[in-house]
Amino acid sequence: MMEIWAICLILGGGVYLIFVSKIISGLIRLQSETAINSDYTPRVSIVIAARNEEKDIENTLQHVLAQDYSEEMYEVIVVDDRSEDDTSKIVKTLSETDPRVQHIRQTEIEEHLSPKKQALERGIQTAIGEIIITTDADCIPAKGWIRALVSRFKPDTGMVLGQARFEIGESPPLWQRLQSLDFRSQGYAAAGLAVSGMPFSCTGASLAFRKQAYEDVNGYDGVTKLISGDDELLLAKICQSKWKVNVSRETDVVVPTRPPLSLHELWFQRIRWGSKALFIQTSRKLFLMGVFLFLLSLSIGPIVSILFSSWWLLIGMFTLKCVLDLLSVAIGKTVYREKVNWIDFFLLELIHAPALVLLTTAGHIFSFEWKGQTFHSQGSAK
Repeated sequence: MMEIWAICLILGGGVYLIFVSKIISGLIRLQSETAINSDYTPRVSIVIAARNEEKDIENTLQHVLAQDYSEEMYEVIVVDDRSEDDTSKIVKTLSETDPRVQHIRQTEIEEHLSPKKQALERGIQTAIGEIIITTDADCIPAKGWIRALVSRFKPDTGMVLGQARFEIGESPPLWQRLQSLDFRSQGYAAAGLAVSGMPFSCTGASLAFRKQAYEDVNGYDGVTKLISGDDELLLAKICQSKWKVNVSRETDVVVPTRPPLSLHELWFQRIRWGSKALFIQTSRKLFLMGVFLFLLSLSIGPIVSILFSSWWLLIGMFTLKCVLDLLSVAIGKTVYREKVNWIDFFLLELIHAPALVLLTTAGHIFSFEWKGQTFHSQGSAK
């Protein structure tokens, strides 16, 4: 057992080294990029899928409507997905006072389809913009958000990735600080990998793509049954097409969003995210399997080390992970001009590997709750 574990740890560690090196090199390149296409001001359609968002939707729309982008050049399409609160009423009222806002009411969901993807699809089909921008109904984009995203489009660019951050407020509990830092580190990794030519993930809270690119890859066809992945799985399809993927490092593309407010909510969010892991592009899936093998080997390492009285390899590989993660976060926070609590970073490192293994596995085993509904691990609603 000791030998098998050691081989898995070393091989997985090699894959992790390559993986994080790609992140670091991409972030370094992103940091040095200065050229932006500030003269490019296409017509934009912002599409928001909303369900039971009466607490946040008005604030979100007020910020979206206050952009420093020509009012004649963008529209806002809100697709209300069967809300049972006053979401629809709020959006309809705004649409009556501001012609830029369109309200679409989604009342039925086709069997075995993701409600959110169906809502987004309806919004995109309605959109007249050359560029589609998506965000969530609880996000608060900065005034320069649209401009910062579209400025990174070149003629061959099909998608531009933004960022999202949890707005955790002052004096949050430790678990919220750690999950917020973990979410940020995922954003740094997504940006670095995309610049390195190996895009793995993105966030639909701040995402822009050409409508033509969306149509060229037939939108969400092939992944519509999966509840999660309206962002990452579309990214994967565009990566396999003729279109290129770009990243914006402007601070205005970093969109604050509401974090999970309880450990129960955090659990469901993370296993929902984990539920799409097996459906990414095959070549990237094999790469992620190597990373998963490394994290799994690290997670069971203390048990193996106790049984066989051998700690040196575990300590060495854990140190390697800490150094690589430290470098990627340090460069990422510099690129996006953010601050990091390094005590929180090292606390997160202690639980990062077992937590990621647990949540990724759980995402393919357990059901989860989202927007007042319960879904099976593979995406269909109960």
